[in-house]
Amino acid sequence: MKRAAAGVAAALALVVPAVAHASVSHDAATARRGIALALKHHWLNAPDAQRYRATVSRALRDVKVLAPLRANVIAVQLSQMTPLWDSYTSPRALALFSQLDANLSYLETHRLPDTRVDITDDDGVVYRWFPHLGFEFHPLANFGALNTDAASGDVDSTRTLADALLARAIPHGRRLIWEYQFRFGGGRPPWASGMAQAVAAQALARSSALLGDTSLGAASVRAFASVPPFLLALPSGPWIRLYGFNGQVVLNAQLQSIVSLLEYAQTSGDAAASVLAQRLSTAAETLFPRFDTGDWSRYELGGGYAPRDYQKFVTDLLAKLAEQTQDPFWIATSQRFHAYYYDAPQVTQPAAPPEIWPQPLDGYLDVAPIQITLSMRASVAISIAGKVATYRLNAGARTITWKPPAGLAPGTYPVQLSAVSYAGHRTTVSLAPVVVAWDTTPPPITATLTGTTLSWQANDPGTPWLALAIDLVDPNGVNLPQTLDLGQLATTGTTQVTIPPGTWQATLRATNSAALTMPFPLGTITQPG
Repeated sequence: MKRAAAGVAAALALVVPAVAHASVSHDAATARRGIALALKHHWLNAPDAQRYRATVSRALRDVKVLAPLRANVIAVQLSQMTPLWDSYTSPRALALFSQLDANLSYLETHRLPDTRVDITDDDGVVYRWFPHLGFEFHPLANFGALNTDAASGDVDSTRTLADALLARAIPHGRRLIWEYQFRFGGGRPPWASGMAQAVAAQALARSSALLGDTSLGAASVRAFASVPPFLLALPSGPWIRLYGFNGQVVLNAQLQSIVSLLEYAQTSGDAAASVLAQRLSTAAETLFPRFDTGDWSRYELGGGYAPRDYQKFVTDLLAKLAEQTQDPFWIATSQRFHAYYYDAPQVTQPAAPPEIWPQPLDGYLDVAPIQITLSMRASVAISIAGKVATYRLNAGARTITWKPPAGLAPGTYPVQLSAVSYAGHRTTVSLAPVVVAWDTTPPPITATLTGTTLSWQANDPGTPWLALAIDLVDPNGVNLPQTLDLGQLATTGTTQVTIPPGTWQATLRATNSAALTMPFPLGTITQPG
């Protein structure tokens, strides 16, 4: 058994229920009944039936002797035999029982994988790990492997895998379909994928050309005949169903199908495939702005950002599509998506932040608004005064509000910003420094009092307002001193005041938010009684 690892982590349940042996026995009995029925209808020959019975017996033994986690997977694999027990035709039975055998061979000697893993059997057939389910026969992965074998010119591997996949093909009239035999995303087995069928047509045509085998060419035509039934009819044009059981409009499925059908049409000379590929391309071009976020792609129409591995997949597909078609739209789109994935974020700063006055904390210029413009969504880390803060920011103009630590001394503090794209590319830039000041001096102020109108002008960059008061002292000692409290007012302005009757020596007193006071003499004022 060969093993090839891939990179997407898959979590395993921490608590695993015990294997229900009664259910396992029932599933095994159902599988055996299905084998007997298939023999009766001459769907299977006797040697194959005997081999499949032995596989079921081996599974029953493994459920009893393997550790619970692995035993549960074997039990799940046995349960997958039961929905189709009355239709064990030769290709379907081969796919099901070979898959069970692959799981047994792996799990008897390995722990459960904790990442996505593909294994292959002696014929090169690919089985992909799905947590809680086990290794599943995966048509798309298999025809991807066949494409690779044929492209590399490996005659032996191409012949072996092509024959193994044809042996698992389910005939539907003039069509051939490769089935997925497990529940997934609401789909009940057996289900199929339009994308996988398009790749099957491509891979079989490529194999036919390498091997000079017209029977493989005929099989590629039958694989392509299965593609049109998997089309969604959208206002923009046809869209391939990634999953035959739902109507998701998935970008990578459409792009891969176009790429595959273009090559299939060229290799086979199938004019219908060429026309369909062009219709799919037109629909994709029409809807593409709804997938393009300006710095990434959406996995499906109306969905969120695509995971990183799917963004890489789409980027690679666009490059192939641009090369195949030489269409200006796909060339420009490919170049843009190449930049999305491979370029580091670009960061600009339209203006330096204003000087801030965090002492005292009065709600005015206490924090620094640091304005930046990002070329793409990024994880941003900003370092100031020995402290680092991190943010997840979308592309475009953004403002980071930096709050200085308590008691930070006045001074000029350099600003270092690091931006990492979703694809992992980093840019580090130095921004304009943050200048920190403390309000330590009283507000200088000038003022005039003309009649009942007080006008004043002050200059205090750290203060949003002033507390104003007029102190009145009778130089003749006739009247007691008085204070007119004018309240909080702007640093510059006018207001009306009411001076009580008498002669007064008037002084304007201005207090800022740091509780620092500056007096300003207004002179002698006589107010008639």
